[in-house]
Amino acid sequence: MSDAEIPPTAESFAVRAVPPVVPQAEPALAPAPFRAATALDASRPPAQVTAQGHKPGRGDIRTAALSLLSSTDQLNGYQIVQLIAERSSGVWQPSPGAVYPALQQLEADALIEQVEGGTRKTYRLTDAGRAHAAGGQSEAEALWRSVESATDPRAQEIDTLCGQVVTAVRHALHDADDARYAGTRQVLLDARRSLYRMLAEEDDRRS
Repeated sequence: MSDAEIPPTAESFAVRAVPPVVPQAEPALAPAPFRAATALDASRPPAQVTAQGHKPGRGDIRTAALSLLSSTDQLNGYQIVQLIAERSSGVWQPSPGAVYPALQQLEADALIEQVEGGTRKTYRLTDAGRAHAAGGQSEAEALWRSVESATDPRAQEIDTLCGQVVTAVRHALHDADDARYAGTRQVLLDARRSLYRMLAEEDDRRS
């Protein structure tokens, strides 16, 4: 596979050189926390590259709440927080400060309604909410799959390894001359080429 055949990366990263440290034994690949990839900066830890990962936002809370309410009669905000955490094995733990505004907006959109009685605000789907949840079932399933994939220890191990590679690159570029820049670039090009070659070989075996 030539360089021309290798597709470009989805986003570029700024890798800033930092002073090298005294060499130490390579740490064990501990699971990394789930978060979306961001631009690299020398002042903060390297970005994560979670396989098939997804950082949920407020729109995802709406989708999750409708999905959970469609499978039960009624839920309060605290129960929705707990169920999201359980469904994602603790990877996604939205705060009440994020969940309750989403529920208020769903109520304003007439997709859910409060249930009378009880000490907590409890919600259930309206007819419009049930129709909306049914129409968005595939979106909800995709959201749960994406979040649940972040619990895969193999993906978490790769996240940690990617961070270690970026740290090594930063150290290699500190006070680097042309030869070291070229050598670092070649190592990364070879690694990228090997990954795409592996994918191409898998496609050939399936065809």
